[in-house]
Amino acid sequence: MITSLSRFVLSILIGAVGGYIFYILHFPLPWLLGALCSTLVASMAGAPIDVSNGIRNLVIVIIGLVLGSTFTPDILKHIPDWIPTLSAAVIYVAVVTFIAQLYCRKVAGMDAVTALFSGLPGGLSEMIILGEEAGADVKKITLAHAVRVVGVLLFIPFLLTYGFHLEQVVDTHVPQYWHLPDALLLVACGIVGMYGAKLIRLPAYRLTGPLILSSIVYLNGVIVTEPPEWASLIIQLILGSSIGSRFYGTTYKEIVTVVAHAFGMIVVMLAVTFASAYVIAYLTGFSYTALILALSPGGFAEMALAALSMGIDPAFVTTHHAMRLFAIVFVTPFIIKLIARRKK
Repeated sequence: MITSLSRFVLSILIGAVGGYIFYILHFPLPWLLGALCSTLVASMAGAPIDVSNGIRNLVIVIIGLVLGSTFTPDILKHIPDWIPTLSAAVIYVAVVTFIAQLYCRKVAGMDAVTALFSGLPGGLSEMIILGEEAGADVKKITLAHAVRVVGVLLFIPFLLTYGFHLEQVVDTHVPQYWHLPDALLLVACGIVGMYGAKLIRLPAYRLTGPLILSSIVYLNGVIVTEPPEWASLIIQLILGSSIGSRFYGTTYKEIVTVVAHAFGMIVVMLAVTFASAYVIAYLTGFSYTALILALSPGGFAEMALAALSMGIDPAFVTTHHAMRLFAIVFVTPFIIKLIARRKK
């Protein structure tokens, strides 16, 4: 008899193989995308794999805590100077989302909710979490965002290196990881944040509640250490395996079709990004290359790492991506309600 535990263990083992293969090949987001790809293939082949909702929900809470850790006291010093570009970044989200979801509906033939979450320039994990709660097609969202993240991660650094002649900078930062008191405080933030957000009916409460409390703790300097790297890898592995294990019964034709449309969406989103960065740079005087990374529809952490490696202020890039994430997480549920009312 196959139990839920054995399904989970098999999912993680298959995911770990895919993650390791992507890691040794130096692919972007190896433990997330590698685990996703290997479990996707195994799931479509009929393998008895699955990640329970309980484990999936726990990972969502941890993701919220980790995202909150990107808000440091140093960011507060720069916020007044960045208000023009941060405001423009929110407008950019609205523009690029409108154009991308229009492409997804008219060209890719997606329903309104799935098109919205496929077109939002948010992180892969956050969009899947929010999209699932809104009733969107998780498989299509997963493929659309996975292709987008990989495509942007491969293209943007190449463009900045060879198109703008930015040189790679060696990272000398030595991270200080969570200690036991930090971890215990963040556990409390996760529990209180989740149930508190549920009580006041915040959207995606498992993500937003812990994110808000974690960011408050970090902004006030109560915790200054970073999440340990192994914790991030485990989260990526479990999340990737969880997503890939849902593709049971999906045909390869369906996947190829969505991936082809996703490449088209990358072209659309990057065109809007470059144009927006140029206009904002012209109006505010900020660096065009910094704004490309700050607005780029790639992964939150990956764009910050790209900035660090190329000598661009990572705090500037991280803050703009965080602002974009906050705008998406808190505004999107209201858009979903409007879509539901229009359907009625």
